[in-house]
Order: sequence, then C-alpha cells, then structure tokens
Amino acid sequence: MQHGRLLVLLLLLAAPLFAQDTKPDLDELWRVGSLWEVGDNPPKVRAARQAIIDAGEDGLNYALGKLETTDGLQLRCLNAVILGFGKAAIEPLSKHIAHTSPVARRTVADLLLSLDARDTAAKLLVQAKVETADGARLAQVKALATWHHRECVPLLIDLSRVENQRVRNAAPALLAKFDESAPAARLMEMLEDAVYHVRDAAAEALKAATVGARRQCLSRLIEVLPFEDKAGLARRLLPIVATLADEQTLPVLRKALGHSAPGVRADAARALAGWRKGAGALELVDVNALLSKAASAEPDPFAKAEIQAALEALTEK
Repeated sequence: MQHGRLLVLLLLLAAPLFAQDTKPDLDELWRVGSLWEVGDNPPKVRAARQAIIDAGEDGLNYALGKLETTDGLQLRCLNAVILGFGKAAIEPLSKHIAHTSPVARRTVADLLLSLDARDTAAKLLVQAKVETADGARLAQVKALATWHHRECVPLLIDLSRVENQRVRNAAPALLAKFDESAPAARLMEMLEDAVYHVRDAAAEALKAATVGARRQCLSRLIEVLPFEDKAGLARRLLPIVATLADEQTLPVLRKALGHSAPGVRADAARALAGWRKGAGALELVDVNALLSKAASAEPDPFAKAEIQAALEALTEK
C-alpha cells in the first residue's frame, strides 16, 4: 500500500516536468545544419535541417531571420530549409521582398524563384523598378524573366549596361528568353562589349536564342562582313549564323571563307563544318570540297590549321 502511495506521489511530482514543451535549440540546429557536408557530417546536417523544418512556424521565422547572411554554408542551410517548407514559405518570404538589406532582397528573390512562386511576380516587379542594388535587381529580374514576364525587359536591358561585369555577364542568358527585337538587338551590341567573357556570354545566348533573334544576327553579319574593322564582330556572329537553316546561311558562310582577315576565314571554316553537321545536314552541297579547296589556297598558317581541323571535324564519325 505504501509503495502504491509513493508511486503516485512521484508521478505527481514529475507531472509538471513532462507537461513542459521541450523546444528545439534552433541556434544549435542551425550551426549543425550549416556544416560542410563531408565525412560523417551529411546525416547530421540533413537531420538538423529537417528538425528546423519540423519546428514549424518557429523554425520558419528563425530561418527568415538569416536572410542577410553572406556566408556560403549558411546560405546552403537557408535554401534547404526554405525549400523544405515549400509553399508554406512563400507568403512569409514575400513580405521581405522590400527588405532593408540589399543582400536579403537578393536572397528573397532567389528563394522565390527556387519555389517557383509566380504569384509574387507583381511584387517583385514593383521592387525591381525601384531597386538600387544591381545584385538584388538581377535576382528579381532573373525570376521575372524565367517566368517570361515581358514587363521586365526594359529593366533587363538596363542591367546589361551597368558597370558591374558580373551582372552584365548574367544578362545575356535572360535576354535570350524573349523573342523580341529589342533584346536581340541588345545581345548583338553586347557582342562588342569591352569585356571578353561578356562577349562570350552574349554569343552563347544568341546561339540558343529564338530563330527570329538568330536571323537578326544573319542580317548583321551580311552588313559587317565587307568591313575589315568589323572582323572581330563577324567572327563572333559566324557560329551563331551557322545554327540557322536559312537560304542565306550558306552563301554568307562561303563569302566569309574568302574574307581578307585570316581569323574570319578560320572561323568561317569551323562555322561551315558546324552548319553541315547541324542546320545544313540535308543540303545538297559538298562542304568537304569547299574546305579542301580553301585549305589548299590558304596562305596563313593559323587559318590553314583551323580549316584542316574543320575538315577533320566534318569527317569524323
């Protein structure tokens, strides 16, 4: 009997302890969730991130408090946690689109894009129009361009002209998403940017752009080909034009093969080989003969080697 009373007494004393909600240590979970995922860490990192998600509203609010971080490992944790919350994170996250920190504004736009939160496009556009930080505006416009909101095109063209090379370098791929004359015209202008990697980004974007945009490149190549001072631009236009199945493509490539500049002749040979194996695969023309004749007549060692390489690329299986 006494044992029974003692047991009841112990249970009554312990009841308040069991009644208390034991909240997770979010600081510690965040620390672990932000570790390098190497060695024995991956399971611990994943478990910590999941525990933050399982904490519900408290975990989400805690993660939103990290929007200003610039630490790469913490950003990984932030992305994993926010994506773990899924659609539930969109509305709380959208409240920070106009955050006081430009770092946070950029991160918010990146996260909304990752969540495919298209319903936030109107708010992102409003912010992008008044955004003062190039990095944040790029993130906002990237989301809008990915969702094909044409209202962002003027902002995107403005971004392609900023002094920040990183931003200019990112603009071409976004401009190429729009089948309009203004983005295509700006991309062709960027082929003459002072920075080589921006020029390369513009060229790569135009290769993957719409047929309409690439036809503008064809027209531009026809315009500049007679001018020696435009040889650099002609060389960058050639591989883009080579992607076109257009009746004017072969004539302009053949003309470029006889250009006065060795570099243009070399790139024309490469473009011809590329065209033959792609857009011009069904054309009844002997490109091998054209390149063989050009190689035999070529006086410049560099151009001759490039024409020979184009021939080899054309004949290899």
